[in-house]
Amino acid sequence: MKKIALNIVNEYDRLTHVVVGTARGYHRDATQVEVVNETQKDTFAAGAFPTEKSLIPEFNSFKTVLAENGVHVYEPKLAPETVQDQTCPRDIGFVIGDVVVISAMHDHSRKEEFAGVSHLLELWQASVLQAPEGVFLEGGDVVIDQGCIFVGIGQRSDRGGFEFLKSHFGDKFNVVPMPCRSVLDGENVLHLDCTFQPLGLGHALIYKEGLEVIPAEITDRYSLIPVDRFEADALATNILSIRPDTLIARSAPECARVNAELRKSGYQVIEVKFDLVPSTGGSFRCATLPVRRI
Repeated sequence: MKKIALNIVNEYDRLTHVVVGTARGYHRDATQVEVVNETQKDTFAAGAFPTEKSLIPEFNSFKTVLAENGVHVYEPKLAPETVQDQTCPRDIGFVIGDVVVISAMHDHSRKEEFAGVSHLLELWQASVLQAPEGVFLEGGDVVIDQGCIFVGIGQRSDRGGFEFLKSHFGDKFNVVPMPCRSVLDGENVLHLDCTFQPLGLGHALIYKEGLEVIPAEITDRYSLIPVDRFEADALATNILSIRPDTLIARSAPECARVNAELRKSGYQVIEVKFDLVPSTGGSFRCATLPVRRI
């Protein structure tokens, strides 16, 4: 079988191959469920966690849209039982160029999650780079575009993770630190992609209040589409571009204004009902690990 050559240099070129999260095994052992973010705390307190059964239709609809748009979908295998949630593979690994970077996860229950996708490595023509012990680095904090790698530093990734990426990719990319405001600052930016997302026609979605500073690499490059706190909490920035002018976004009322702004800016917005994964802290970008764009 011919291996697929991986290629990711931005967030919006035509997507051809992607790993999509799975509902399989979701919270299959309640004694091993770890609540890992503020959104999950709220959902747990309300007794409103989704179930494997309720998640399946939303993932099926999402995968159908991807297939209809010519995207090949890979799915994880069931990870070890310490892992009770495999809905968001973006965090556990990411691709820069043709390199698969295996993340250094912040939370115990996610440390073995990559085992669910490791079987796919044999299908891909790529090199593999493992983030070292002693740093934290998650894929939701890594956004790549226009020769820059933007690295969120906050709840899930630290300065050591940024320095690790800079040491390996700094000769080819401008690696830009992006400190995100924490819960102590009155914000809830879990990952960088919850507050910033570049788009294919020269725009970027941004929740400005979620960042400590907005660097020139953003203000000089993009026409910014602002998102407010209510919309950021609904993960309106956490879209998935499948072509430069086409993206998948939530059909939720909280995202309606942002979706309308995107259409005004020239994008085809494919709205898909996706409410359950967002209730645990992630949306379309979180639920996908793109491995090839052309």
